[in-house]
Amino acid sequence: MRPSSSFLGVIVLSLAFAGVGCPCVRGAVNGSPALRWWLFSNFGASRICPEVMKRGVPIKLPSMGSTSSIGRFFPQQCQVNVDDANQAIVMTAGGTGYAFLPIARRVGFYAGLSVEYKPDFRMEEDSMYVWGRFSRLMAAPDLRLLGVESSMVSLATQTPLGNVATVIGQGILTSEIGRGFTVVRQDDGDDFTLGILNPPEKPKRQFASGSDRTMLATDVTEVHAASRDYLGPFEVAKSSAAMYFKYRLAGAPIVYSVVTKAVGDQWRQPYEAAQPIGAPPGPTLASGTLMVGDGTQTIPVNPGMYYIVVENRAVAPAAPFGVALPLGEAIAYVSYSVELGDRP
Repeated sequence: MRPSSSFLGVIVLSLAFAGVGCPCVRGAVNGSPALRWWLFSNFGASRICPEVMKRGVPIKLPSMGSTSSIGRFFPQQCQVNVDDANQAIVMTAGGTGYAFLPIARRVGFYAGLSVEYKPDFRMEEDSMYVWGRFSRLMAAPDLRLLGVESSMVSLATQTPLGNVATVIGQGILTSEIGRGFTVVRQDDGDDFTLGILNPPEKPKRQFASGSDRTMLATDVTEVHAASRDYLGPFEVAKSSAAMYFKYRLAGAPIVYSVVTKAVGDQWRQPYEAAQPIGAPPGPTLASGTLMVGDGTQTIPVNPGMYYIVVENRAVAPAAPFGVALPLGEAIAYVSYSVELGDRP
């Protein structure tokens, strides 16, 4: 997942499987909408929910003037209904997440959403394009606040973008869904972007993938002072593997930690509740400080699922009345790719 800028991203990986391995001739598949729908509804739809709950979804708010992710959403429940008559699917999912917002700073939330999509795909000689076209919201998002870093802020508090509830419910979860998405499956991984791209256009990668490696994720995230981002979790299925974390860091240095999914999920709960930042509740596989510039961290891993947690330990700026403002704040801007390959 590339995250992505909205709830759309949770179905990308599963949709990318539609039609893979089909013995049908590529031209026949591409020329028949009915055949493409049959392939998806019979072989792709059942894979959506298992994929939905594997990966966090990056959150972006272009209204804040940035293309970087400012938080992440982690689906925990999922259900898919197939509507053959309309060639559409309805996905209902819920989970928790966090976002960094003006004035409120770190905000943790639960969100539930039911969305209708009309999926499609096209098989090219060297790749496959999968599109998700938003059809409609089936109901208003279910939003519940888990915690807010600023003690002076609540769901009704006004920010420059509207009240906190509106920003989360509309900006994070629904404002970009109407753009749809494109995922391009290639030999070395899947690439996701909001909006509809047509062949031969490709989503942007932050770094080229290494030889014989699989791209797990590539994006840009901004990490504010006294904040974190939990990248992943990333699935590793083979033995004697390594994750290659390529980064380009600007602004402030960051500290990274690699932990298992079980440790990361437990560590993330108090973060979403806006509690003080604490140490991981279990062992770390790797950790260190990344300075401004480019670099690569090689992390040997066994089969399992892992987070790469990046943290900006700069002190958050303070202001009167307990509300922290972003004036003079040391923000880390991290362009990254996570690849999976053999150990060196």
